[in-house]
Amino acid sequence: MKVALYVPPMRDENTVPLLGPLYLLAVLEQDGIDGRLFDARIDPEAFQKLLAFGPDVMGVSAVTPAYLGGLRAAKEVKARQPSTFTVFGGPHPASLPREVVAEPSVDFVVMGEGETAFLDLCRRIKEKATSAACLREVRSLAFKDGEGIVITERSPFLSGEALDRLPWPAFHRMDLEAYFAGIQAHGIFRRGKRVLTLMTARGCPQGCTFCCRVMGRGLRSRSVESVMAEVRFLVDKYGIDELYLEDDNFTVQRERALDILERLAAFTPPLHLKFANGLRADQVDSELLQAMKKARVYSLSFGIESGCEATLKKMKKALDLGKARENVLLAKAMGFLVGANCILGYPGETPADVEESLGFFLSLPLDSMAIVNLVPFPGTEVREFCERNGHLTDEAKNWDNYFFSLRNPIPLIETPVLPRQELTRLMHRAYRRMYLRPQWLWRTMRHLSVRQVILGVSVMLGLRGRRTT
Repeated sequence: MKVALYVPPMRDENTVPLLGPLYLLAVLEQDGIDGRLFDARIDPEAFQKLLAFGPDVMGVSAVTPAYLGGLRAAKEVKARQPSTFTVFGGPHPASLPREVVAEPSVDFVVMGEGETAFLDLCRRIKEKATSAACLREVRSLAFKDGEGIVITERSPFLSGEALDRLPWPAFHRMDLEAYFAGIQAHGIFRRGKRVLTLMTARGCPQGCTFCCRVMGRGLRSRSVESVMAEVRFLVDKYGIDELYLEDDNFTVQRERALDILERLAAFTPPLHLKFANGLRADQVDSELLQAMKKARVYSLSFGIESGCEATLKKMKKALDLGKARENVLLAKAMGFLVGANCILGYPGETPADVEESLGFFLSLPLDSMAIVNLVPFPGTEVREFCERNGHLTDEAKNWDNYFFSLRNPIPLIETPVLPRQELTRLMHRAYRRMYLRPQWLWRTMRHLSVRQVILGVSVMLGLRGRRTT
């Protein structure tokens, strides 16, 4: 049996390999099933290659802005190869399983972690055990039967011990050299040429209202030995020279974080390390930052989200802004490149709140700052609030617009206290205030590529980059 995993194209600056589909390929391979990855983010011919492959099962990995592209691909596959089973997974289908599986071109939705449910489903398809009675035995699955839509009982999340037992992501089942040649890094800084990603734990105990938390609230950590064994494998097998640590919250288990950093510091050959996310600005301290420095971490990105206490309270993000400021200053003094994330347009946020928030960020010596409109993703608490209170704009009806990036300045929500025109004006003004400061230009321009400079100029001018998905 042949399984194709498809990653639809996205209007994204980041094209690092996605770990979710690669873990699925690994468990399929371990079970003797022929699986291939077709990533349209990096390969414009990916979909044509998928059709030529002629899969028995097509799995679509779909975050919200990629969902419609995945749906169009599934429709074409069904039109050409009606016997192909189509399976959707990822944050968007997991948050809206009934809506997604109701589509005629979608046979199944796998919810949550797919390593168990997707493998179980593929085994049953291989054995032709696809009656409704058989499918009801598969946990975390949505499908259609003669009476309507069936959603089975959810599987528990994989424990830390179970994560240790998973095979490592199947990077060998994809064209890694294409990634290395065309990779666009998380954020605006990169030092290595052969960059891969690593996740040491799944889940996040925080309760931020803008996050859909598809990996759950409980933190499930791999053993430090498993993590370091994978690092050694990635270096020996693929010759990587930089690693992105992709945990949702790396420092929540402080002693474990220090242990991993100590081992990375002693690792040879030396690697460039980067935290593109997963760091709370009020959870790091001098000891952790010193450990990161010894481990050759060069870039940190803090999820501060707002510099306004009132907005943070609405977000249910219990962040100590005083501590965050202290740690940003400390990190800069120690020589790190430091970035931060800023969300504008949260429900109830006023123009004065936006100014307070931006004033906080602009008072910090940041090397980069991602300023984005609030994106009310399905499955989040803030989306439910926006739906109840009529805050979603007409553009919010199109999933293609749910794009968390500099290239998506379209407000998806609007409130009486912050009209959309004012929000757009404040966003462009914020970018100009951040990136046209002489001290920032002097300090940071030497780190940027020509492409990044062009993107920055387009943002300064209020242009909206578009790419057809």
